[in-house]
Amino acid sequence: MRAALACALMLPTSALVAQRDSEPAASVTEFVATVRQATARYRDRAVAIADGYRMIGPDIPSMGEHWLNVPMLLAGTVDPLHPPILEYAVIRGTPELVGVAYAALVDSGAPPPPTGFPVGNEAWHFHSGTVNEESFILSHGHMVEASTPGPRVAVLHLWAWIENPAGVFATDNWALPWLRLGWPPPHAATEDDVGRAVALVAGGEGYFATVINAMTHPDSLRQRLVREVLGRARTDIAALLGLGIAGAPPGTDQLEAAAHRWEAAWVEALGVVNHHM
Repeated sequence: MRAALACALMLPTSALVAQRDSEPAASVTEFVATVRQATARYRDRAVAIADGYRMIGPDIPSMGEHWLNVPMLLAGTVDPLHPPILEYAVIRGTPELVGVAYAALVDSGAPPPPTGFPVGNEAWHFHSGTVNEESFILSHGHMVEASTPGPRVAVLHLWAWIENPAGVFATDNWALPWLRLGWPPPHAATEDDVGRAVALVAGGEGYFATVINAMTHPDSLRQRLVREVLGRARTDIAALLGLGIAGAPPGTDQLEAAAHRWEAAWVEALGVVNHHM
């Protein structure tokens, strides 16, 4: 998979996506309904696998897993009815289709492909280089320069299957960690210390460790210590939020306490890798 993506990013500009003309874009509501109908079959992940989709990168708390169809990426056009990326998340123990994403190879100086989507170019973001775990984390964490020269992969997310408080085309969906735990998300779920605390106990421990690894490149000992710090925080936050106790979602006081515990854990984890580096 990584080799295929690396080859894709080395294609000449002439092989990159064609910016085709199309009919005027439908309304967002119509567009989402059409995409849902076109991708409903992929709610069964086995069907996606049979059609050539494979998981790339890590499970990101605010996005889920990205499943890529390489031939669609290399097709040279962007078809709204055939998204090359499907996004899955395990919700209450079951993998569910939560969204799709469109991807196209573009030259570093070219805008994303405006192929009839009811959204402007500003909604697209870019990946540079091979989509391995580290570059994937750095790109989605906005820790790489947008001006990186050479061919890039332009990506547009569409939250067709679950609501996103930030908007249907927003890259991140911070309602997702709440849904993973079976809780109704806040009306405006955001990436703050509360969101990250909830994400940690909703399965994000490995992701946050990978973020630190990608940022600081610690040795194996410090990687293990970081995981220990995050593991202790996960246990503490789960207790603060009342995980495993039947009843209503956590209240304001519980969430504030969880946010403080997350903040302390993050500072401690960074201190582990920065000590004597």
